[in-house]
Amino acid sequence: MLLVLWVLSWPSVVVVVVDDGPPWVAWVALTGQVAFAALALWWAITGFSGYVQRAGRRILRRPGARVRAPVWPIFLMLGIAAAAVVALYLGARMAPLGIVVALSFGAALVLVLVRRFAVFATLSIVGIAIGVAALIVVQSVATGFQHEFERRVLGVYAHINVTRAFGITEYRRFETHLRTLDGVVGASPFVYYAMALAPYDPTRDRAGDVRRASVLVKGIEPTSADQVIDLSDHLRHAGPEHTALVSDLTSDLVLQPIRDREAKRLPAVIADTPDPRGPDWFAPALADYRSQPDSLKYSRTRVSDVFDDDDWPDEEGTTEVALDPDTLPTMFIGVTLARELSLSEDDLVMLVDPGATFDHSEAPEFRYYRIAGIFRAGFQEYDTRLVYVHIKELQFFKYRGKDSVSGIDLRLADPYEAPEIESELRQTIGDDEYSILEWQKLNANLFQSIRTQKAILTIILSLVSAVAGFNVLAALWTMVVRRTPEIAIMMSMGATEAAVARIFQFTGMTIGAVGSAAGLCFGLLLCWVVELYGYTLDPEVYFIERLPVEITLVQVGAVLVLTMAISFVATIPPALRAAKLRPVDGLRYE
Repeated sequence: MLLVLWVLSWPSVVVVVVDDGPPWVAWVALTGQVAFAALALWWAITGFSGYVQRAGRRILRRPGARVRAPVWPIFLMLGIAAAAVVALYLGARMAPLGIVVALSFGAALVLVLVRRFAVFATLSIVGIAIGVAALIVVQSVATGFQHEFERRVLGVYAHINVTRAFGITEYRRFETHLRTLDGVVGASPFVYYAMALAPYDPTRDRAGDVRRASVLVKGIEPTSADQVIDLSDHLRHAGPEHTALVSDLTSDLVLQPIRDREAKRLPAVIADTPDPRGPDWFAPALADYRSQPDSLKYSRTRVSDVFDDDDWPDEEGTTEVALDPDTLPTMFIGVTLARELSLSEDDLVMLVDPGATFDHSEAPEFRYYRIAGIFRAGFQEYDTRLVYVHIKELQFFKYRGKDSVSGIDLRLADPYEAPEIESELRQTIGDDEYSILEWQKLNANLFQSIRTQKAILTIILSLVSAVAGFNVLAALWTMVVRRTPEIAIMMSMGATEAAVARIFQFTGMTIGAVGSAAGLCFGLLLCWVVELYGYTLDPEVYFIERLPVEITLVQVGAVLVLTMAISFVATIPPALRAAKLRPVDGLRYE
């Protein structure tokens, strides 16, 4: 039974350097921690009792220290730390305040330990506490980075997307089938297209400062986009003055209906899915399309068709081209892009398709838009380059007005089930013609780099705990040598070798436990101070604006288990050395 508990306890140490994303990892770690706690409790009840415990405490205790050492320095250090915390809480964003909190609380902690423990024990406890605190802070920041990246990526990207290189015309049947899959809670069609955006400047107010941007435009269906991305939240995060809704994306275009491909060219599950528009939808849709005015259908609108050399604004700042903002289609742009181009809501912009002609013999196609909203995704790459329009607008550009889409976005109840659902889609839809990617593969390089950095930092800082373990080993070994006569007397009075070994094991494990508790308090305080300070980052380098801190019980428990395991291993050589001592050798020179 003890062997089983010992084996089960090791996964809780491994989880320190393993990605803690999937739920099963957390359960494995929790199982290991419970097993380790049960093992430690059994040792404490059966072995660390009676004179073993009293002898161990005598080795650690500093006699009379609590009487001689003054108490006021401890309260002084705690008062300084509390004052600095209050200043941070009131909004004084000064880095020295955080340093003052750390140093003052650390000094108070050392003073408390000095009053209770001997010098060798205090030094060992401080070393362990530093290692535990460093691991907790690094793990919390690394986990915060990882989860913040995941949240922001999942706010813009769906959990899974199904795409086809030449477009999907039967996307309504795809969407209907995908919504029936277990774990899928939302689906929406989309179109991606790279374009150029420039402010509209009819009065030449921007003369000499007309900046343009290369943007990635995403066409979304306003009625279902909120099911797969967090666009509504991003619109609210832009500021209280921005009140746009996803439904504010509008388009007056009419798309040319396209027949679905033959059933034999479709995956079986899609061919068996009925079209939600009914079996005879095409003829009425085509008749309705033909009845629409030409201005609402696809037509090549080029810069040269509207502007010529005589049409551009004159010296008085007038132009012959007049636009009615109320009749224009709308778009959403990122807050950083709006700032770079000096744009705000209700401003007009021109969206240009640079790939409209491949031989450059004609000017590119374009359309005017009104900015209906500004969003803040919190990710510099998205806020600078991403633009949202109604899906019909990109169908107009990319598919020349035909009713076809790039793919379908899916949202799952549990994003970590994406690999399983992706595998299911590959079996039912196939991956020869369709590309099926889940969110972790879409950003594989980013997430892999975060996990690698997290693992490397954890391994490096674990060396601090390892060094502290060697410090415990050296201190206990010295105590065995210095207390050889006392050990000999105890053994001559009937103490067994196992009992003597447990005395020094208890001493080492007590050092590890006190050091872990002190490091836990210190580490949690540092995490809280870092979060309270709100350390800012360069979003162009780190992609996010603030240093994220996220404390997880699984990782904190794993750090404590790792530290206690190191402390236990460090007690073995001194304990064996004390157990092998013969009473006659210890009493020879007494």
